[in-house]
Amino acid sequence: MLCIIALVQEFGLSRLMLLEVFPDALSVFLAFIAVTRGQKNSTSFGFAAGIIVGVISGNLGLNMLAKTVGGFLAGYFHSPDDSHATVKQKIRRFYGAVMIVGFAANAVMAFGDNPLGLPPAYRIVTLGLLESLLSLLLAGIANWLFLRKSFAD
Repeated sequence: MLCIIALVQEFGLSRLMLLEVFPDALSVFLAFIAVTRGQKNSTSFGFAAGIIVGVISGNLGLNMLAKTVGGFLAGYFHSPDDSHATVKQKIRRFYGAVMIVGFAANAVMAFGDNPLGLPPAYRIVTLGLLESLLSLLLAGIANWLFLRKSFAD
């Protein structure tokens, strides 16, 4: 599943570029894993996602670091099965995790890869927030189409 999402992101969603950022399907996937399975799993999946995207894009180390950090931070939004959280609370945690994963990954990438020569603060704040918002839109669509039933279980 992770490979399919990475391929869709790199060869499909990357075509929806706006100011050098695009919606990040892997952020949505990592946020879902973080909310449902916890921090250890989301960190491991983040590392694996970073390897896959790094091999595809040619920037292995930086992508591994960015996705691993994103998966780790999203793990703080975990909602254990015995927490008695409502579906709405789980969905809110999911959206918060999507924002954190997208912003953190963009912040790491801003320090290591700057093809346009933009200041890091601009890349982190402006482009990080834009990528997070685009990923949040993608998360809303995914929640509406696929995930709502998963959060209810």
